[in-house]
Amino acid sequence: MIQPAPRVPPGVPRPRVVDVFLRYLVAEEARVVFGIPGGLLHPFFEAVEASQDLRLIVTKHEQGAAFMADGYARATGRISVCGGTSGPGATNLLTGVACAFADGVPMVVVTGQAASHALGKGAAQETNREDMDIVAMFRPVTKYSTMVTSAASVPHHLRRALRQALTGRPGPVHLNMPVDLWEMELDGEDWFDPDTYRPRTTTFDRLAVKQAVEFLMHAEHPVILAGAGLRFSGATGPLLSLAEMLPARVATTPRGKGVFPEDHPLSMGVLGFAGHDDAREVVLGPETDVLLTVGASLNETTTFNWSPQIRPSKALLQLDIDADRIGRNYPVDVALVGDAQAILVELAYHMHRSLGGREPRSRWSVAEPLSRGHERHDRPELRTSDRAPVTPQRWRADLQEVLPDNAIVFSDIGGHMLFNINHLIIGGRQSFLLNLGFGSMGHGTVAPVGAALGSTKRPIFAIIGDACFTMNGLELLTAVEYDTPVIWVVENNNMHGITWHGSQLVGSRRPLDSVRYRRPLDVAGMARAMGLAAWTVDRPGQIQSVIREALSLAGPSVVEVRPDVTIPPPIGERAQSIAGFIRR
Repeated sequence: MIQPAPRVPPGVPRPRVVDVFLRYLVAEEARVVFGIPGGLLHPFFEAVEASQDLRLIVTKHEQGAAFMADGYARATGRISVCGGTSGPGATNLLTGVACAFADGVPMVVVTGQAASHALGKGAAQETNREDMDIVAMFRPVTKYSTMVTSAASVPHHLRRALRQALTGRPGPVHLNMPVDLWEMELDGEDWFDPDTYRPRTTTFDRLAVKQAVEFLMHAEHPVILAGAGLRFSGATGPLLSLAEMLPARVATTPRGKGVFPEDHPLSMGVLGFAGHDDAREVVLGPETDVLLTVGASLNETTTFNWSPQIRPSKALLQLDIDADRIGRNYPVDVALVGDAQAILVELAYHMHRSLGGREPRSRWSVAEPLSRGHERHDRPELRTSDRAPVTPQRWRADLQEVLPDNAIVFSDIGGHMLFNINHLIIGGRQSFLLNLGFGSMGHGTVAPVGAALGSTKRPIFAIIGDACFTMNGLELLTAVEYDTPVIWVVENNNMHGITWHGSQLVGSRRPLDSVRYRRPLDVAGMARAMGLAAWTVDRPGQIQSVIREALSLAGPSVVEVRPDVTIPPPIGERAQSIAGFIRR
């Protein structure tokens, strides 16, 4: 509710801008702020450090701060906060903020600015709109970006930013603050509880729901394609219920991997980039008559470069909270605009009412066999191979044996990601997180630190490549600094593997030899030098005992895996897509 500011007795200081700012962040359940303190944002960081409700995590680079804030939000479902001082402190945040924007991750980004009275005079690190416009730089990668120019307007802009970050499709927002505003006092500021300034987006079109139910009820081969949009809505449970009620076979997008348990009898695995044959053959095959997509934008990595075969024979039903994503790439027969959880619950409710003792027409069966075991995966014979060095497929099969059933698994970007998508099976209580929307190397290396700081009761794993480690690996020092229990599994093939293997499939088909390292990289040695526990694995059957030991330490650790570097990842579809964009 709206509460008028209490009358301040004479002689008692009025609340400062920074006090009100932090109060709103805490009210929205923010608990950690990531960043690197600097002069033009010093009052903010000073207040965070003094707060009883917020924790300041100082990273090694502002990009790391944004990546950690992103990982915190993905793992917890709560809004995250990162900050950087003016000039390079602000621009260093941009890549991490773009990752959050591409994947719909809620984040408050705070940047410093020269004092309001100095704007336009060429102050050190000044980035106003007449000069080097930092607000304009952030605008394409945020839902809201503005410079606050007066103390009195700070609460208004902050409420607007929080409303946009947390309403509809989530995303990052940016506030640029002149340094002198933070210490200014606010006179008579009304307090708004979060429920009074941002709506709950649980409304939906009931007629559209009924139309969708009719299609699903009469479908003989219904299929559900689940995307990453389910995560923040908390819709994984309703999705499972609806799939079993029909029954419908379920595939996920690469970025949505794990939102439907991949060990479930109805799971077909991943559709698209490095995905599974079951998903491709069913979704692109002639049998599928009704396809319901949930939180999936039907982008290139899911649709095999927008294959027309994605269209089912009878009806495409698309559910998304963002109306702009519906019908963007394929014509839609029923548009379901709104929160995934609310609409899936309503679909199940109307289906239950419509059944009236009848059975849906679906011919799928929970007991009907799909590919299971090693045969589900690309090159299954390499998952059981005893050859050394260990194959990328085999060590992932070995890891699966000891991966905790409630683990959060991050993947970075590269050849290792393709193996992760195809060769890891993510169960019902596990999570798989991948920033494939923007596809930034380094995210999967750093974001797990933020996740561990926000979700300490679940074991956090990061499966990354050696190039990702060298790009952002110094943030492992942050994990050591704060004793953050993350286990990094670094697949070290001493090259940019996806580029080296992929270069042989596109263009002149000559391997791009420059991406292979001239000197071997000792990942485990570097990790030990930074203060992490570290092991090296190069043979089948080794990783299980190492992971058990790493879990028992409950601290940051690195497992370096040295695999057979001659084995290419499942890159064929991506190479064909790239080749299709090259005009000869």
